[in-house]
Amino acid sequence: MAAPSAPGPALGLLELASVARGVVVADAALKRAPAVLLSSRTLSGGKHLIVLEGEVASVEEAMAAGRAAAAALLVDRVELAMADAQVWPMLAAGGVIAPGDWAGDDAAEAVGIVETQTVCAAIAAADAACKAAEVTVRDVRLAVDLAGKAVFTFTGALAAVEAAAAAAAAAEHRLVQLEQIAQPAPELRGRLFR
Repeated sequence: MAAPSAPGPALGLLELASVARGVVVADAALKRAPAVLLSSRTLSGGKHLIVLEGEVASVEEAMAAGRAAAAALLVDRVELAMADAQVWPMLAAGGVIAPGDWAGDDAAEAVGIVETQTVCAAIAAADAACKAAEVTVRDVRLAVDLAGKAVFTFTGALAAVEAAAAAAAAAEHRLVQLEQIAQPAPELRGRLFR
């Protein structure tokens, strides 16, 4: 049995204000280019998210068709030619990742918390943060019980968290809030949203 191939390398997301139009947009994107549909699902707030992956040219062409079909109902989008390895798992499990207890992780001396207006914005910010510094993505909530917003956390050395937070802020104009905690309380380590 052959090993599963690595995702991507390109990743494209389209976030729409209409669930019905979201399905039409997914169809238009897939008919235009041989991108792979990772998901086409509803989000809280009555939005729809389409996630595509594949070769760069295929994702670019599918995204162009999707943007055209979305028209004024497009809320946000993101295209990453070479998505960071930590971004891919963020898109799994229905948009929710709750990490195990990281109390014993000595490298987690600080935590960054990024809140965005859209899922696309969170993915763009996470990609920038992970490429800027050695951090580990921990909690992820992509428009699940958040009225369409998204939030994710990352940990690392204090300097790395500061650099990653700066990169996330610079990469995304739909940022709602960005917070950092140096030496989080033991009761919060691995349990930020429980």
